[in-house]
Amino acid sequence: MATKQLDLAGIFGAVTQTLEENKGTLNQADEYNKNHGDNMVQTFQTITGALEQKKSGTDGAALALAAKRLSAQANSGSSKLYAEHLAQAATQFKGKNLDAQGAMQLLQTLIGAGQSGQSSQAGVQQSSQGGDLLGSLLGGMSGGEHAASALPGEQPAQTSSQGGDLLGSLLGGLMGGQQQSAPQPSQGGDLLGSLLGGLMGGGLSSGQQSSQGGGNLLLTLLSSLAGSGGLQSLVQSFLGNSRMGDAAHRTQSTEVVVQSFLQALTSQKS
Repeated sequence: MATKQLDLAGIFGAVTQTLEENKGTLNQADEYNKNHGDNMVQTFQTITGALEQKKSGTDGAALALAAKRLSAQANSGSSKLYAEHLAQAATQFKGKNLDAQGAMQLLQTLIGAGQSGQSSQAGVQQSSQGGDLLGSLLGGMSGGEHAASALPGEQPAQTSSQGGDLLGSLLGGLMGGQQQSAPQPSQGGDLLGSLLGGLMGGGLSSGQQSSQGGGNLLLTLLSSLAGSGGLQSLVQSFLGNSRMGDAAHRTQSTEVVVQSFLQALTSQKS
């Protein structure tokens, strides 16, 4: 099975819709101007429109247009940050199309979580950025260290005490089995290492089809996390590395962006 190219415009469109649904709450959280929700919706509408316009080109070119257009229209601190991060992502993925793994890297860059490890070469992930991605995946798979807060009306994620069961179920699902508990350490460690190696561009374990790319495997992993209630822990891992600021309204909107992005990414699993 070939690695699937993603619909970036669709992902950002889903983020925009979720921001629209949470606009009132975000405005209320903004103690100063009471318009943070409005600004975030406008920001992502601009991004989505640019991505839609450049669908016929590469994702890197679409991100460059989005960054340019947002920079010209930015009228808030948050929109300026997103424009800056999009410009970095455009450089990172210049001439490239994104699969699921690239989308995860894009999300890191979008919220300022991977700045220290960014590369000037298109699509190349430095080891520090790779560590962030691995840490986020491991945190999500094990239940995470952060207290998981959910969007309005949603149930909180599983606690870390359930991480072992989640990991066992996830690995069992990827192997096609019905394991009820985590595999033995000697097996689980090797399998987990092989799976993560595949996600980062390495070889897949012998239990996986050699034709399955890392991006497709990552979508499977994310889908399993979402189905097990563990996606929110991954969201918290991303938020822990974000550089969007400590203000309550920015923290809240960044969580909305990360969670809706990951949910939209998961929904594109073939």
